[in-house]
Amino acid sequence: MSKQTLSAGVAITLGDEEYELKASLKAATAVSNRFGGFANALAAVAGSDLAAIQFVVRQGVPLRDISSKDLDEVVWLAGTRHLMGDVMSYVTRLANGGRDPDLEGEEAEKAEEGAEGNG
Repeated sequence: MSKQTLSAGVAITLGDEEYELKASLKAATAVSNRFGGFANALAAVAGSDLAAIQFVVRQGVPLRDISSKDLDEVVWLAGTRHLMGDVMSYVTRLANGGRDPDLEGEEAEKAEEGAEGNG
């Protein structure tokens, strides 16, 4: 089995600090298990479910950087509406093996453009 490169994490701003939501198998498994699949996780985040967004963010931010309690509070203070898009991007990456599906499409297009035809 070949090892695939993970995309860079998704950056979010909480208060005055910027954090990177890092994709990992552990985070993907936790999110999938908690919500019964990634589609349900995306639906919860899209519905501005505070507990869902706090849970997903907690999976991506190393707790050595901030306590779980403090992280929950700064997520709430940031507001679900402001975090929703970035958190959905992170869940999508978790569902895609840690890779940004948009970049994969661009890389495929570049490969097609660079290929020579039979003409």
